[in-house]
Amino acid sequence: MLSQQKKKMTVPRVRSPMVWIDMLVISGVTVLFFFCASYLELSEELARLTESMETWQLDELPLVLLVIFIMMVGVLIRRTHQLRKQTDLQMAVQNELASALEKNRRLTRKNIEIQEAERRAIARELHDEFGQSMNAIMIDGVAIRNSVREGSDLYEQAKSIVDVSGKLFSGVRDLLKQLRPVALDELGVVAALEYMIDEWRRRFENISWGSTIDIEGMSLDETVNITIYRFVQEALTNIVRHSDATEVKVIVIGSQSDGSITIEVRDNGSNKENAESADGVGLVGLRERVESLGGVFERGVSMPSGFFVTAHFPIDWRTLELD
Repeated sequence: MLSQQKKKMTVPRVRSPMVWIDMLVISGVTVLFFFCASYLELSEELARLTESMETWQLDELPLVLLVIFIMMVGVLIRRTHQLRKQTDLQMAVQNELASALEKNRRLTRKNIEIQEAERRAIARELHDEFGQSMNAIMIDGVAIRNSVREGSDLYEQAKSIVDVSGKLFSGVRDLLKQLRPVALDELGVVAALEYMIDEWRRRFENISWGSTIDIEGMSLDETVNITIYRFVQEALTNIVRHSDATEVKVIVIGSQSDGSITIEVRDNGSNKENAESADGVGLVGLRERVESLGGVFERGVSMPSGFFVTAHFPIDWRTLELD
């Protein structure tokens, strides 16, 4: 999990324990060589061997090699220092990126919360104001229709008012389900999902709808419930709009052991249609919802046909802010 406690984190200097092992090895070899050289009198032997080559100044070769060695040690120390600085810089950049990513997740989560609040407010206004007004118009139309002679102009006009207001009322009711499903608030996410799938089954009888929902009894907060519901809702809408599928499977499983939710929506539609809808706005919104909770979103094409979207995210997503 990413931490958001600090915008900038102090990067510890990397000190590998292998450095001390290397120093011990070097020191041990050096001491061993010293005793061997003292015992064998290597300096005297080297001087005797190079004495006959004085004209070529080869007796100065040990000093030249010593200078080269010292220069190489200096270069090695400088390169090691540069590498350490580069490593520290990379860690600092990674921490900055992690901080920016977590900030983006928080903003996305806040944006989704604002959207849901706005949807709730709009749904309430539609239900309390528009819905009640349309209901009153329909009642008045029915009263007028029933008070005049059938077949008269006024009867036909009243009948038209009743029909139109009934269609508008039905449209508002469907819109309310999209904005804020009543079942989600009153019955819980499991019943809301089952009701939604039944609605799709009723509207599209040519599709075989299957579902496995195993989150009963789990303690889920409103954010998780909304995420589950919206994920399935958008995934099914995407299938109906863009796929020629005849089979759809919805799987929602909760795990108490690792405290996570896994969602999968799969169909058997043609890969061509599914590929064209894979980068749609709806799926982008699903990814944002899931990743804002620290989850993982995946989508892909199945073989020989079909398309799937999956989500895996923690139940206690607030621990993101504490890790």
